[in-house]
Amino acid sequence: MKNFKILITVFTFVIISPVFSQNVLTVEEAVKIAVEKNYDVRIGKNNTEISNIEKEIFNSGYLPTVSISGGINYSDEAQNVTFSDGTNTNIDHAITESYNASVTTEYTIFDGLERKFNSLKNKQNFSLKTIEERQLIENTIVLLYDTYYNVAYQKQIADNLLLNIENSKDRLERTKRKLKYGQGTKLDELNAQVDLNNDSISYASAYKDFKNTKRNLNLLLGRDIVIEYTIDTTVVFLEKLKEDFILQSAVENNVTSLLNQQNVLLSELDIKINKAKFLPKINGSASYNWNESINPVTSFALNNETYGVNLGLSLSWNLFDGGKTKTKVQTSKITRQNREIELYRAREELKAEVYNAYEDYSNKEFTLSAENKNITTNELNFNRTQKQFSLGQISAIEFRQAQINLFNALNNYAKAKYDLKIAEINLLQLAGILLE
Repeated sequence: MKNFKILITVFTFVIISPVFSQNVLTVEEAVKIAVEKNYDVRIGKNNTEISNIEKEIFNSGYLPTVSISGGINYSDEAQNVTFSDGTNTNIDHAITESYNASVTTEYTIFDGLERKFNSLKNKQNFSLKTIEERQLIENTIVLLYDTYYNVAYQKQIADNLLLNIENSKDRLERTKRKLKYGQGTKLDELNAQVDLNNDSISYASAYKDFKNTKRNLNLLLGRDIVIEYTIDTTVVFLEKLKEDFILQSAVENNVTSLLNQQNVLLSELDIKINKAKFLPKINGSASYNWNESINPVTSFALNNETYGVNLGLSLSWNLFDGGKTKTKVQTSKITRQNREIELYRAREELKAEVYNAYEDYSNKEFTLSAENKNITTNELNFNRTQKQFSLGQISAIEFRQAQINLFNALNNYAKAKYDLKIAEINLLQLAGILLE
């Protein structure tokens, strides 16, 4: 028995003592770390940056293309040449050299406005990626709150089990004293010992769950999973949220609604891009060329050099492409209709989500208030039960039941507290004001 008490004391000290040397990680600090270092958020930001680059003028088609080319040719041949006057010449090394260089620029003067609408689409794609990044950050923050408060809940369970262990140890000591003075039985002592053992086992299991959830939070924060920290179990609630305000804000700011609106806009641009293919295209070009050749004596000219500017203008008009462009226009119009339907459906679904989430929020407010009263009642009941047990007025079973009731009340209150905060966070996300 003495060894068991020492084991419990040492076990508790080893688990709790590191807490005092660890930094407290608040939920606000966790949010800042996640937004900066979470792996998914970092990838999302990079995708937004790619879209930002793609919308720049260098990807718009409005700039001309410029190219430089040059070359040199050399030949050494044996030639047998007969001239018009009947004379004949043989040359063993008839060397010919030629050189050329050019600078060419090409520019699309008119492409049926396809370039314009593609440029607008790239800009709207950037807006889409920005909204998607916001959605990713919001989802990460909601998951962070859920994970953070799960860690806090597991910690409070472990703390409540430590309280159980202390109460069970006190009960065991009282039972021993009663047995010593002939007021109890050996069975009472054994039952008290079993309950203490069970509380210790439950604590070890709860502490394991606590450590596991801490590692999961570190992973979500995008940092080394073995970093140690403590959790702030206090919760600060906002002033009671109003249903009408949440609904109105959701219609205007909800990220899913904004994504659907952006998709409708993009589908409209797709229609314009496809229609632009019906129009003609005009291309212009300009080049500066230089050519020089050095010929053998058998040639008419021993040296020839040319240089100068060449200008060009071309028009092309695909009058009929087999109906491909017409098909694309028709299908893009249907796509726009589908996205408009999706937008309407999403707005109706959003209303239902807001009403359901607010109902859940109100229910959790009531639950927290009720669980708070339960704690007061169970604490009072346990204190009275403890006194009556010390006076021998109630049985060990009744004492144990009061102890369990208090433990459950403490856990239920902690869960209700964190559940209400998560419900509050969900409402803020639906309203589109979570990041504010």
